[in-house]
Amino acid sequence: MKRHPSPQRGSILAVTMIILAIAAIVAVGLASLAVFQFSDVARYEIYKNEFEVAEAVLAKVFAEITFLVEYAHPNLDTEVANIRPPVVPGYTVRNLSVVKLSDGMEKITDPNSIWRGLALHIKRYRISAQVHQDSRTSDRFKHPGVALTQDLDLRYIPLYLFAIFYNSDCEIHPGAAMTINGRVHSNAMLYQGSDGASLRFRDYVTVVKEILHQRHPNSGLGLSNGNDSFWNGSSDVSMWSGSRWIDHNFTDWANVSQSRWNKYVFDSAHEVEVLSPPIPKIMNAQGNLDAYQLIERANPSSPDEQPGSSLRQEKFEYKADLKILKNPSTGAVEGYNAGGSLVPLTYPDPANPKATKSIVSQTTFWDARENKTVSTIDVNIANLIESGRAPENGILYVSNEGANGVVRLTNASRLPSNVFNGFTVASDDPMYVRGNYNTVDKKFSLLASDSITVLSNSWNDANSPNANWASRNASDTTVNSVVFQGIVPTQVSGGTQRYSGGVENYFRFLENWSGRTFTFNGSLVCLWNSRKATGWWRYGNPVYTAPTRTWAWDPIYGGLNGPPGTPRVYNILRRNWNIRSL
Repeated sequence: MKRHPSPQRGSILAVTMIILAIAAIVAVGLASLAVFQFSDVARYEIYKNEFEVAEAVLAKVFAEITFLVEYAHPNLDTEVANIRPPVVPGYTVRNLSVVKLSDGMEKITDPNSIWRGLALHIKRYRISAQVHQDSRTSDRFKHPGVALTQDLDLRYIPLYLFAIFYNSDCEIHPGAAMTINGRVHSNAMLYQGSDGASLRFRDYVTVVKEILHQRHPNSGLGLSNGNDSFWNGSSDVSMWSGSRWIDHNFTDWANVSQSRWNKYVFDSAHEVEVLSPPIPKIMNAQGNLDAYQLIERANPSSPDEQPGSSLRQEKFEYKADLKILKNPSTGAVEGYNAGGSLVPLTYPDPANPKATKSIVSQTTFWDARENKTVSTIDVNIANLIESGRAPENGILYVSNEGANGVVRLTNASRLPSNVFNGFTVASDDPMYVRGNYNTVDKKFSLLASDSITVLSNSWNDANSPNANWASRNASDTTVNSVVFQGIVPTQVSGGTQRYSGGVENYFRFLENWSGRTFTFNGSLVCLWNSRKATGWWRYGNPVYTAPTRTWAWDPIYGGLNGPPGTPRVYNILRRNWNIRSL
């Protein structure tokens, strides 16, 4: 009999073919997946490398801008716009640009910013860069690369916005109750305490290093435990926890300080940045920016002070429309305008045309702290106003020659008027202010010098050498001004520990102020150490006794305007980082 093919065999064949087809499809799929995964890994590696290089490009541009600012390049915007991309082997940097987005006053509204509420001058730049990897693998994918952008804020902060600003260690340890009603900043340490009374900080406190409730180790003085507190935005909150003081050494200080004082207290635990003056970055022996060059005499032959240089733009003598200088050869005191032409310092007496009056005079008196006789150029501000020769831009520079040369301002209850509504006096010498200063028709004011000594309304040169200070009794006196001066810092000298005197003794005195009041409204700034008035701080006979201090930051300096020529400090903030879509 003839056999016919079994239907079962045909079914088996069909199933086998289907299985083989599925296997083939799976194999192709697995192969495709493997290829895809390999490509995906390769793409990711390329993207990651390009991303890292793009970030490095942004960091390089940020570093270049920081360098230009730190070294006070006079043509900042031009130099920033000309920044070139780095050369990175294996990569092409395309479309690098640094565009200035804005340049002007802006109010800080960020609730987490230590500058919130302030109107600051801000230059905002946007840095953009596109990076493409140059390789056969990269070219195979035909992708455009990675593009990043980041904004950079350069914030200029006028120093008069601070009640107290120290470029070095700041020490505060008053005997009498002291309330500081403005911002406090130190580019170094803050050592603080009080002698049985109270020390109250009523605004932001920012410290680059550490806030410590103790004396400076070299002061040689003990710590007293007064009632010390920081502000939390609505009330005073003590530094005392019930068992110990809360300062940088307290457990979890970084968080406790923020919660306890509502983000009004910051130090190195919160990465507070140094605020530097925009002058060439020349450091002193302590490693701090040496800003003393701001008040030093001009040196036009110096390579650092050529026309257009940043130092020339910042030094007070170059800024001044009137300079009063002692000629070292003749001993004569001469006046010059900004262009270098002589300005007469005598003028006809309005009350007697046949007589003359002078803006300046010279005399001597004894400084008990310096323990020597000083030779002074007295600048009579009332006569300066009467002569009609006050500087048009409101900036006066005065310099006396010689080891014992000093400058003194007299009859200055009213300051000259000008379009800037302000008056600045700067000197590289120790400066003395005799009597009330800027108390009539108060204006923006700045005093900047090697040191500042306040002589009361009762001061008499004839009594200065008398060791019995009963003959040097002070009377109530007021000074309204932003003040820049140097200090003799706390240190060990000749095996003896010496205290700077602290902020409570920021002003130098030479009288018996017991029972008298010294009123001050303004801002206390210490950017340098004194180089000429270097006598140690000494309290008691025969130098001085302390007045009742009625001191306050003056709110007239909380706006956009201030004394002419006031230096600013700056900080740089990176913000708004983005990946651009290509």
